[in-house]
Amino acid sequence: MSAIAQLLKLPQYARNLARLRQVLAVAGRHGFGHYLVRAGLDKYASPTTRGMALADSEDSAMEQLTWEIRIRHCCEELGPTFVKLGQVAATRPDLIPMSLIFELRKLQDNVAPFGFDDVKQIVESELGKPLTELYSRFDEKPIAAASIGQVHRAALADGQAVVVKVQRPGLDAAIRTDLDLLAMMARLIEERVPEAVAFRPVDAIEQFARGLRRETDFTGELDNIERFRRNFADDPRLHLPITYPELSTRRVLTMEFIDGFKVNNLDKLAEHGISGEVIAKSGTEIIIRSIFEHGFFHADPHPGNFFILPDGRIALIDFGMMGSVDRDTIDDLLSFLVALLLSDTEMLVTQFIDLGLVDDTVNVRAMQGEIAEIMARYNGRTLAQLDIGVFISEVFEAVVRYHVRLPVELILIGKSISTVEGIAQEIYPAFNPLEELRPHLVELYARRMLDPKTHTRKLYRVLHDYTGLLRVLPGEIRGLLRRAKAGELVLNVRDPDAERRAIRHERSVNRGLVSAYGITAWVIFTITLPQAIAAPDWRSAMVWYAVLCAVQGLIAFVVVLFSLLRSREL
Repeated sequence: MSAIAQLLKLPQYARNLARLRQVLAVAGRHGFGHYLVRAGLDKYASPTTRGMALADSEDSAMEQLTWEIRIRHCCEELGPTFVKLGQVAATRPDLIPMSLIFELRKLQDNVAPFGFDDVKQIVESELGKPLTELYSRFDEKPIAAASIGQVHRAALADGQAVVVKVQRPGLDAAIRTDLDLLAMMARLIEERVPEAVAFRPVDAIEQFARGLRRETDFTGELDNIERFRRNFADDPRLHLPITYPELSTRRVLTMEFIDGFKVNNLDKLAEHGISGEVIAKSGTEIIIRSIFEHGFFHADPHPGNFFILPDGRIALIDFGMMGSVDRDTIDDLLSFLVALLLSDTEMLVTQFIDLGLVDDTVNVRAMQGEIAEIMARYNGRTLAQLDIGVFISEVFEAVVRYHVRLPVELILIGKSISTVEGIAQEIYPAFNPLEELRPHLVELYARRMLDPKTHTRKLYRVLHDYTGLLRVLPGEIRGLLRRAKAGELVLNVRDPDAERRAIRHERSVNRGLVSAYGITAWVIFTITLPQAIAAPDWRSAMVWYAVLCAVQGLIAFVVVLFSLLRSREL
């Protein structure tokens, strides 16, 4: 990268450095300074506050808190991006301990709303008209505020009640800075803190960044609502808000106001004569259908996103976080969950092996025995004691201890099912999740296994793969034999660490060469400077030669400086 390009990055570097110092100070204050020192992040702290920011907290009140609670407090203090990171991390039992997951599930978007002047400016700039021409009424006070945006009630020209979701001002820049920092910190932690490698911080942050960027694009949420509506067009039990694409953009989303109440409002259910049992069973079936029939499901079905209309229909809102699985993955997940719900540990472990999740180092017999013990313990419980969310979480935790990397889709599905089960038991305590899930899952599993289209599709794919292999295999073998005969066959062994070391060495050498060039230019400049000063005319060759050496030395200095700044990856 040229020196000019590096110079243009300086404002972003300054913003990143200021934000990183804030992150370091918060982390140190909550007792995580020693991890930051081990990762080499202490060099970025402000010189005047480095010791205070990175020393482990000696606050007696802080020492009484568990490390899980302190991580949650860090996320809350650092704002929207880190709150979202914690909420996403709470869906990943394959990466972090269950004790931390239960704590991170308490994270809420408790953020202050932004001013109406900003709301008005964003809506008008996005939709291209004055607010009074777009809506006949627009409430200045929001009805909800979160880390991504806030929601205002409004009305269209025909009086239709709507809500308008408006993205926070400056959100893109703030998220970009935080994602840059998280990516850099993840790389350093993975390189320098060996016990963190098992959590795959780099992969986790990359996946989080993709999801957060999707969630901040409201056109994606609008498309999600319409896709879900098409999938459930034949189900009268479910209502989805009407969307208004002409009044929606990447930063503004206009949709129907849902005039209902939260699903766990038992007083309202009783007031409208709505059966908690019917709602519990219908909600569970809708989620199961969305996952295993359509492969497209609501990945964040907490009580605040489930509403009940006065006529008893279920209304879903907030489609920013969705899960999607293809047909083959659905078949694999069905087999997994059917084995789980039927307590068939042999089928379960076989599924792990078929999916390539278990390698030769895993003690399959020990893992199978531990899962069987968990299943036996839950099968012996009464209905009142049964908690499928904890059940699935314990199975996940046991599997992860054996270094089995569960598919992300399975984890999201497990979270959705366990969350809906928790809501169902809250509104109908006698709800038996296993009894309700078994028939639906087994029926779907049998239907797929007996569907000729499923087997025809798999057979076609296998035949297509083998046909392609047979077509190219003779030529590939001939080519290998020809190269072997000519002595041109070379076996390359790639070592990622060696490659990284070579890159660092090459950069170091390049900086050394540029530095040497610059020093040489300045030495020549100091030698020629007296002669240039003594020259009778400023246009003489000696003057211009001295100036040229000075400029070359300065350019070399700038290139090395920005190369060093860039190497810190801020």
